[in-house]
Amino acid sequence: MSHSHGTLQVTIVEGRNLKDKDIVGKDDAYIELYVDKDYKQRTTTAKDTNTPAWNETFTFPLRKHQDELHLHVYDDDTVGRDSIGSKTVNLKKHVFGQGVYDAWVKLPAHLGLGSHGEIHVIIQHNA
Repeated sequence: MSHSHGTLQVTIVEGRNLKDKDIVGKDDAYIELYVDKDYKQRTTTAKDTNTPAWNETFTFPLRKHQDELHLHVYDDDTVGRDSIGSKTVNLKKHVFGQGVYDAWVKLPAHLGLGSHGEIHVIIQHNA
């Protein structure tokens, strides 16, 4: 039996300067987020914008040793999806014992050069 270590409440507020993956038009972006890859959640798709406003809140049950939140931003296409960028938030460093973490998280470009945009997140741990 795994012991619960409270819950993680994550609000995906908005995005800005998202890297445009579409040749024509803007991104149809959504975010897949998870602490445990077997339990992924996702935002709705923000249609035709590179500055999406989601304002959606998710709750994750936490188990011992789960100390990373994974965020992966995708552009939803007619055929499949394109990755815009991803970021892992270190919960030990930014959230646990820190109160509310309210920040713009950068999506690093491949090889770490430049940025593929930023996501505004608010994360809170409830023991």
